[in-house]
Amino acid sequence: MILAEIPPLGVSVEAYKRASHWEGDADNSRIEACLAAAQSAVETATRRPLTLRRVRFETAAGQGRRWWVPVAPARELLGVTWSDGELGADAARLLFADSEPQILFSDGALAGVPDGAPLSITLSVGPDIVPPTLAQAVILIARDWLEAGIAIETVESPRIAFGARALIRQARYRRPGIWCRR
Repeated sequence: MILAEIPPLGVSVEAYKRASHWEGDADNSRIEACLAAAQSAVETATRRPLTLRRVRFETAAGQGRRWWVPVAPARELLGVTWSDGELGADAARLLFADSEPQILFSDGALAGVPDGAPLSITLSVGPDIVPPTLAQAVILIARDWLEAGIAIETVESPRIAFGARALIRQARYRRPGIWCRR
């Protein structure tokens, strides 16, 4: 997933301070950095963007008419391009945006695109409202990192506490399984 812009925070610094009963002076920029890092960790683990954003996915042509979006929810299909141009607006449509987002290409839409050619699919993804359980996971992670004094710039991934892991596990998006009869 390639972001078109830096996504907005799903939990504001003020909401974090209220939820964590923050007292005294605060380094808002440090809190904001922890919230952004915690949000990124939650979004990566759940495959659910917390806020609306524009993203691009890259895949290869020749995999059939149906392409499963690796995150949920998806809001709108903004375009499909390949090295020789853009496919028309009627070439593909978004199905099951909230539950099992997928792109369905129209019959013949990919006929002029050689197998293996890179496709770039641009979508608007994310919920209208940040899911409360995921906002709570962000708050728990950010609080733990702030209390532990963990530097956000470190390469090593800090541990995530049990409570936040449980909230993440409940909300994880997985592409539905495909059942075959034998």
